[in-house]
Amino acid sequence: MSRVTGAAYEPMTIDNRVCDDVWWHNISFDEESGRGSYLMLLAPGASSWPHEHVGMEEFYVLEGELVDFDGHIYAAGDFVCLRAGSRHSSISPSGCKLIVTHHGRTRKLNDNEWTAET
Repeated sequence: MSRVTGAAYEPMTIDNRVCDDVWWHNISFDEESGRGSYLMLLAPGASSWPHEHVGMEEFYVLEGELVDFDGHIYAAGDFVCLRAGSRHSSISPSGCKLIVTHHGRTRKLNDNEWTAET
């Protein structure tokens, strides 16, 4: 069991870079397999790099809003399921809190891959 109320957060490290605007609390996430769940806080204006999901990703918006690259807005109370192979990038203009579950690793997309997709 992991208590998420009053959870302690730490800066998220993505591709060996410590993020100063994204924090997480690991619930069950295993970095080697890319499977498990975590709480995620995004500061106002924080965004994710374009990436591809090798396995399915699910997230539930607890607070705030998250805007996907296609302009779709996910708001508090929305549950989102992205299929394996999906590619996206998101931004949170006002900040948000998510609970995220990965069913496999993610892969950062380079500029050529992302330009070809959008």
